[in-house]
Amino acid sequence: MPEKSHLVEREVWVENRLGIHARPATQILNLARQFEAEIVLEKDGCVANARELLSVLALDCPQGTRLVVRAKGADARDAAHAMVQLFARKFGET
Repeated sequence: MPEKSHLVEREVWVENRLGIHARPATQILNLARQFEAEIVLEKDGCVANARELLSVLALDCPQGTRLVVRAKGADARDAAHAMVQLFARKFGET
């Protein structure tokens, strides 16, 4: 029986002062790699694979940027929730 695929979308805001630079981008990809779900970040129509550091950095997200987290797969709900929590914690920054 094929596994049921889920698609979950959540809106997040970059709240840390320095935006998404190498350290937060690394946290994003490390988190994404913990899940089977395909996770992408979308900014103004540009889409980045959350598992690819350069792809995430290329989105160019300063403080105040709005992103859409889109997760697809069996554990999509947990993956999207974890990603929202990471953004809410401001990546451990101020």
